[in-house]
Amino acid sequence: MKKHANIKHNQKAETHSNGTSGGASIDNTTTASAGVSTGDENASIGIEASAKTGTEASVDGGLDGNNVYVEANYSDTTEVHVTVEGQANAEGFGASGTVDAYAKTGNEASLEVRAGDEGVVANGELSAGTSVGVDGEGTLDLREGSVTAGAGVSVGEQVGVGGGGEATYVDGVATVGVSGEVAVLLGVEVDLSVSVDTNQIAEDAAAAQRLAEEQAAETKRIADEADRVLAEQAAAAQKETERIARETAEATQREADRVARETQAAAEVAQRETERVARETQDTLNQAAEDAKRSKWNPKNWF
Repeated sequence: MKKHANIKHNQKAETHSNGTSGGASIDNTTTASAGVSTGDENASIGIEASAKTGTEASVDGGLDGNNVYVEANYSDTTEVHVTVEGQANAEGFGASGTVDAYAKTGNEASLEVRAGDEGVVANGELSAGTSVGVDGEGTLDLREGSVTAGAGVSVGEQVGVGGGGEATYVDGVATVGVSGEVAVLLGVEVDLSVSVDTNQIAEDAAAAQRLAEEQAAETKRIADEADRVLAEQAAAAQKETERIARETAEATQREADRVARETQAAAEVAQRETERVARETQDTLNQAAEDAKRSKWNPKNWF
């Protein structure tokens, strides 16, 4: 757990310039703050109380790379804030939130305009009077981007108007946001900002492409292996079919040869038997003829 406390009296005025930008500011304020915080790498919470009174004014303008900007601020206020911040992280995402309860009296005005190759941002506010209120904001961070939303409400003798918008693209991160406030005794403010990290999207798309290519290569390898196995099985089936046909033809020929031999043998036996029966019949007829010649019933043998 960490604690701190601080009181500071500011009385200064300055100007500055670096060749591409310049500005001036005056600070005649007194600030005091105290806070306590605790947490680890996965989660933390902090509570801060602060008070401020006095006058501040500043103006800045110039070039920032390929962008031109103008910023102006003025305040003559006394305000007290109690702020609570918390955050939690896990692999691939995180969440954080802030709640600020305050009491304020005085006058304030601000203006910001920025335009260039990173987009356009314009915001302006004006308020006067006394108010108390609560503002809150939460952010959800994902691998591909983040979403931030906020809302606030205040009550008091105040009059204020303000609003702004942005559309920026910096280092591959696109952000679109709108904000607005209208306050007449009862002030309500709503902010919404959405950021999308196109770098992460490109990395995820490249990873998905690599995965798709790996899956396609694996699918082709499996298909080629299946084709090879099917070709081997088809060749084996063809050889087996030819072997069975060859063995069947040989067996059929052997059986036909056997039947032919048996038929030939039977025919030869039948031929021999026919010839034997014919001889025996002829012999019988011949013997009958001889017997007839010698028979007493033959008239030639009567005398």
